[in-house]
Amino acid sequence: MTATQAVVLTTDRRVVLEPRPGPELRPDRVIVDIDLCGICGTDLHAPQLPQVYRGGFVMGHEPSGRISHVGDSVTGWRVGQRVAINPNGNVCGVCTYCVTGRPNFCRQATMETALGLQRDGALARRMAASPGTLRAVPDAMGRVEAAWVEPTATALRAVELAGDLTGRTVAVYGGGPVGQLACRIAAHRDAARIVLVEPAPERRRFGPASRADTTLTPGEAEAELGESTVDVVFECSGNAAARQQAIRLLTPGGVLVNVSSGPGGGFDPDTVLLKEITIRGSFVYGAEFDSAIDLLTRGDIRVDDLTTVIMPIEKAMSAFEMLRSAEVMKVLIAPNG
Repeated sequence: MTATQAVVLTTDRRVVLEPRPGPELRPDRVIVDIDLCGICGTDLHAPQLPQVYRGGFVMGHEPSGRISHVGDSVTGWRVGQRVAINPNGNVCGVCTYCVTGRPNFCRQATMETALGLQRDGALARRMAASPGTLRAVPDAMGRVEAAWVEPTATALRAVELAGDLTGRTVAVYGGGPVGQLACRIAAHRDAARIVLVEPAPERRRFGPASRADTTLTPGEAEAELGESTVDVVFECSGNAAARQQAIRLLTPGGVLVNVSSGPGGGFDPDTVLLKEITIRGSFVYGAEFDSAIDLLTRGDIRVDDLTTVIMPIEKAMSAFEMLRSAEVMKVLIAPNG
């Protein structure tokens, strides 16, 4: 098959643009022509995350596209159908986590066969996918919205884990795409006040559109927010100082949902104990993937304004640099133009 350009994490842990042959059709797979694929913030750190990102594979785990080929043993899907792809959807169905309704902990799905992490993903013209990863895109869903399903599912799971937000004060640390989505979903869930904390000016300016009542730098948050004034924190920055500040701001009995990973801890055990703070990790998603499709199709959550630019695959390396410098909010790659 003819080789085309793809973004690859090499075996020596470099992110490069290089020619790769297209996927072969297997009886139990479909081939999807990729329409759009977002670059995730985690993708920027792929070389440093060997436990999740295996070398030698095409990257890209936020895809939408259209089915171009269907394997002989695949039923329920047809050529030409629009789909969003759950990169962690290849669940085994038999492990303890699958049978107890916690597929986000299925090792096969998340740590062995995740698309764009341990198998070839969507930063290429075409990708192969198992039927279990496919989700039909409704006709009413726009092109850009279909490419936002995966990050929306990530933010939605975090909000679900926080419990009822009605009338509560919420702080979101990290104003990247997931942080902005967390603000928007929290507002949709009737939070009384939302504070967005983000150091980068380019990302802070989205605060009002994301329905944040207040948008602050970390320094401003330290000075202006009093101790024990926030009910729920969504930590989307991966920054230890942010986690430390969040613990101080939380009220007794408050909840911190940790959405991003990062070094350095930041969880003071004495403060956690004395305030009886609940700390919850939020790892990928389960049913939230399907719920995200519903939210975006109905227009409950807006994402078009968060989409900074759509770029061809040939400019993908420039997109990585733009995201590293926080010059942009979200870049979507259009491998087929």
